[in-house]
Amino acid sequence: MENKLEIKFKNQKQLFEILEDEINVDLNTEKHKIQYNIPLEEIQKTQYINKNKPGKTTLILFASLLINVNFILLAIFDFYKFNPDLVQYILFTTCLLFLGIIKKFLDGHNEKHIDSSKLLYFIYTKNNAVEVDKFIQLIYQKQIEFFRKKYFKIDPVLPYNVQYERYIWLYSNKYINENEYEIIKEDLDKFFNFNPTV
Repeated sequence: MENKLEIKFKNQKQLFEILEDEINVDLNTEKHKIQYNIPLEEIQKTQYINKNKPGKTTLILFASLLINVNFILLAIFDFYKFNPDLVQYILFTTCLLFLGIIKKFLDGHNEKHIDSSKLLYFIYTKNNAVEVDKFIQLIYQKQIEFFRKKYFKIDPVLPYNVQYERYIWLYSNKYINENEYEIIKEDLDKFFNFNPTV
């Protein structure tokens, strides 16, 4: 799978790219217009979904638009002396159409959040849910690769107990399996117990 994800929803856009040790996030949404990087080691496993609804400004804008359109229609009907029953029917139909459009627009969308040191969320709709979930799995996969590359080795400079605790942490977080844990612990013991005779 590609290391990039681009989400376009109405007039909003999100772009995510997984780099070697961080994720580049570029948000151009109603709430945020910002670009930043999040280190892979600062991303947690906790996820939650929020329902995002448009703000009061959008509601006021739509209400104003509906009122103005009705006033314009009334002025046109009054000028051309339309039948009052026809005017009522047209205004009623116009209001219903507007309400349908407004309801569809104001339904909002879900946002899937992942806990991290900086804001990490995805616009989450029925159309892109599978793609977003696959990308989140890829983030966790890259995070495991990053932790293995960084901590799953014997460092001659670090003390034994620090390295041992790292391996326990890797194992308890399921970044390495039990067999790998046993092998690296045995190698660590051999390395620190090695005592060449002169």
